[in-house]
Order: sequence, then C-alpha cells, then structure tokens
Amino acid sequence: MRVARVQQRARWPLQFLQGMMLFRSQSRETVAWQFERHAKRHPQRSFLLYADRSYTYEEANSIINRHAHAYHALGIRKGDVVALAIENRPEFLWHFFALLKLGAVASLLNTHAQRDAMLHALRSCRAKHLTVGSEIWPRLTAARAQLQEITGGSVHVDIDPEQPQPTELPDFGALTSNAAVDDPPENQQQTLSDTAALIYTSGTTGLPKAAIVRHERLFRAGRLWASAALRFVPGDVHYNCLPLYHSNAVMLATGSVVTAGVTMALARRFSVTSFWDDIRRYQATSFIYIGEVCRYLINAPASPRDREHGVRVISGNGLRADVWSAFQARFGIPRISEFYGATEGNCVALNVSNVVGSCGTLMSGMALVRWDEQKQDFIRDARGFLVRVRPNEVGLLLGKIRRDRRFDGYTDRQASEQKIVRGAFKRDDAWFVTGDLLRYDNWRRLFFVDRLGDTFRWKGENVATNEVEEQIARFEPVQQAAVYGVRVPGVEGRAGMATMVLKQGERFNPDEFCAHIRASLPGYAQPLFVRIAPELTTTGTHKISKIKLQKEGFDLASIRDPVYLLHPDRAAYIPLDAGLHDAIARGRLRL
Repeated sequence: MRVARVQQRARWPLQFLQGMMLFRSQSRETVAWQFERHAKRHPQRSFLLYADRSYTYEEANSIINRHAHAYHALGIRKGDVVALAIENRPEFLWHFFALLKLGAVASLLNTHAQRDAMLHALRSCRAKHLTVGSEIWPRLTAARAQLQEITGGSVHVDIDPEQPQPTELPDFGALTSNAAVDDPPENQQQTLSDTAALIYTSGTTGLPKAAIVRHERLFRAGRLWASAALRFVPGDVHYNCLPLYHSNAVMLATGSVVTAGVTMALARRFSVTSFWDDIRRYQATSFIYIGEVCRYLINAPASPRDREHGVRVISGNGLRADVWSAFQARFGIPRISEFYGATEGNCVALNVSNVVGSCGTLMSGMALVRWDEQKQDFIRDARGFLVRVRPNEVGLLLGKIRRDRRFDGYTDRQASEQKIVRGAFKRDDAWFVTGDLLRYDNWRRLFFVDRLGDTFRWKGENVATNEVEEQIARFEPVQQAAVYGVRVPGVEGRAGMATMVLKQGERFNPDEFCAHIRASLPGYAQPLFVRIAPELTTTGTHKISKIKLQKEGFDLASIRDPVYLLHPDRAAYIPLDAGLHDAIARGRLRL
C-alpha cells in the first residue's frame, strides 16, 4: 500500500499539467457533477467526518438532493442568489452543493459579521432567499423587517442539531424530510462558465465586496490543489478548521476533496487546544491553513505528542518566514505548499518545491511593477507605460486579463473597474491590480512583502509592515503583533506603530525591545510607538484587523493600553504620557 501511494504521488507533475488545462467554458464537469460521479462510482467511500459522524459519498449525495428539491419547491431556479449564513457543520455543505446542482448562486455570508455587515452583504448580492443557521439568527432577530424587505420575505432557518433552538422562522429541515433523493436534472445543465457562488472579501480595510466565482474557478482550483498542492491519493483525509464561507475552505479544501474523491474532516472552528487531537482522531494526512493559524499553533506549549500524527503536507497562505522553519521542525511536516492568490484575482502562484518563505513562481501573464508609495500611483516610463521591477526589487503584482486569466470582478461594477489598469504595457491591454507587493529572486520565485494599504512611507522610505512584524515576532516575549502607520501632526508620511500582545506571564521590557529592534531594523522602519494590548481584533479567518488600531493611533484619550514612544533624543522607549503627547501634537517634539 505504501509503495502504491509513492508511485501515485510520483505522477503528480502530469496531474498538475492536467489541472492547469484551459477547460472549455461549456463543459459540464462542475464540482457538483463530480460529486454525483463519486457517489455512483464509490458510494461507500467516506466523504465527510464531523464530530462522531461519518457520511459516505452516496449518503451525502442523497441528503444534498433532498435539499436541492426543497429549494426547487421554493421557486429557486438557475441564476437566483441564495444567501447562506451557517457555521461549519455538515448542513452548510448540503445547502451549498444543492444550490450548485440547481444552478443557483450561493452567496456565502461571513458568520462572524455583525448585523449591519450582513445586511450590506445581502443588499449587495440581491439575495432572493436567505437560509440562516439557528446559531446565527439571534444576531439578526432585530433586523427581521429589513431581511424580509431584502429577500421578499423568503427566509428559512436551518436548526443547529448540536444546539437546537426554536425560532419564529420556518424550518428548512421540514421541507427536506419528504423530498426526493434522486439527482436533480438541473445539475446536468450547468456549465463551467455559469456563476456558482459569491464569496466576500475579508473586510479588513472596509465593507466586504462580493467576488463572483464561476464553476470553472471552483473546478480548476479543486483540480490544481488536489493534484499539485496536496497530491491526494485514495485514502487521504484532509482536515479543515477554516470557516466554509472563505475561499480557502470552500474552493481549495472542499473543492480538492470532491475533485479527488477523498475524505474531508471538518471542525466547527479552529481551536489550538483540540487541533492536533482532531488530526490524530481523524487520521488526517493534510490540512489547510490561513492567516495566523500556524503562529497560534507554534506559540502553544510544546507537547511530547507534537509529532504523533500522519500529516505529510499542508497548504495555505500567510505563513510568514519567521514561523515556517520552526513549524516544520517542531511538528515534523515534510512539505508546505504555500500559495499566493485572491478570491477575485486572476493571479495564482503555488510553491510546489517546498522553498521556505516562497509563495510560488512568477508565471506568464503576471508582472511586478514599480509603485510610488507617496503619490499612491504607478511609476511610468517616458512613453507612459508601467515599469517592471528587476529581481529582488519590490513591486506591485498585476495579472493580465485574458481568456485563460479572467477577472470576473465583483457584483459592484464600479468596484471591479477600480481593480483594472488599462494601457499598462500596450495601449489596448488590461491588467488586474492585486494590491499586493511582492518580490522575486533570480529563479523567479515569489515572496510576499505586504499589502498596499499596509505599506506606509516614513522618512522618505517605504516601510513594509509585514517585514517589521516578522522582526517583532522574533522578540521572545511577543505572541502577536500588528504594525501600521499613524499620522503625526506637522510631519509628512506616517510613523510606524506596533500593537503587541505578550505571551502569558511575560512583561514588556522597553530596553530589551529597543535593543532588539535597533539590531534588526533600519531606523526608518523602527516603530516609533508601541502599544501593549491584551488581544488583537481578528476577522473570521484570523487576519488581524488594523482599521480600529489605525484610527486610535497613539491618542491617549481613545485608548487605555500602555503606549511607549521611541524618544528621538534618548534613543529609548519611554512611556507616552499626556505631556509628551501634547509636545508631539504642538510640534515641540520633532519625531
């Protein structure tokens, strides 16, 4: 069995090329079609493990079909938008695949979002129907009248079987109890060019936007990750603890599992304390990650059982270099397949060679160009065209919009147009603007640097917050850090500020921190302000939200946490008090 697995994995380059093929837009090989195929060919193969429950492909397909027929009875047809607000539990998948089979568009709402954000999402996608989990409904009860207005009164609840709470809404489960279990004929009518889902941006810099995801994107992502990133073989179990409304979970984790016909182990949510127990319990061979998940795991106390697992590969994005090697060494993970990509973007890079810190290779149709941080605009040559960077220079990543690199954009056309630069290298070309700064080395290997909104300019130099955060993370007492630029009265640019969370039992020593920062960062990149906070606000996918931190800045009237200033005359961090704050505000202390 072991030899067979090795031989199958050795064929992955061929599978990779197959996964990168340009599929015909009228092909009907959608992910939902693949699900039905596995249910027929391997009916007793395990599809989903959740808590103490196991679902075969045949059983799951029958449940999905019941949901599809129930939606059809409600009048849901091809192209109709149905919003889902359900936490990580099997029922999410039943609804999602049922809608895919009918040709409806699944609008995946952030289950961590508050009422106003959810209402914004529902309005922006023009949902015809809302299915909300009973675990989410208490947050929306006060907005029932608005929900009825947006959806035309079509709202159902999916009762959480783990915490059944009756609501005043009609129960969707009652519609499925007597529904047919046969495959709906509509599934054979969907093509790869049809819209499958709306997935929302994280909203770390404002209200989320609904990105359009076609069946082709779901299928290609699933095929690529199954073959090149995770290299699945029969018997593999893929663990997912990320929220299913996020693209990494629904497109990469779920899509790859269904494309390959293997098994997914689903967790209700990410938990440091139960993560490795789940991995061992489900005998997982891989898992998906995002954001700070790996940092949380590496910051947890070491255990003699850290290497007692069967994980051979993990894939995701946002694993910073300061965590990468330590994570592999401690947990014995043979391969990390980091990637670069965005839900709405047309640039995808995948690290298939296990190069530490790299997120893939600069491919044809991708370009890194020079960006003026101060003017917030592209740098152009004498002809008015954009200027490509050289190896090891930082540039803004663009993706050429062409037939095999579509940019479907958002439901908001104006927002979509703002992400396109035209006449970049030729008068009639069009490129997607990722908003991300990267660099590539002499072997064209890509390395993520920062997001445009996070990079700021100070003392005439561009400061990449990601690189500063990596150095701060190397300071032993620090568990988590967020770096951002803040306005200083009478001074151009933005001064660096770091909000840090210390490990349990640690205290902040300003002198030791100053010595560490001065030894690891140039003067212009050293944060002038340091805030010690008990925790950092994160999105549902563990991305740090800096909006509130940036607004509060170093204003002592707005925050109660201790704040330190890197005093320009003393070259040391000292507590920021009202007198120093007033001196900065009046320009008496020049930074």
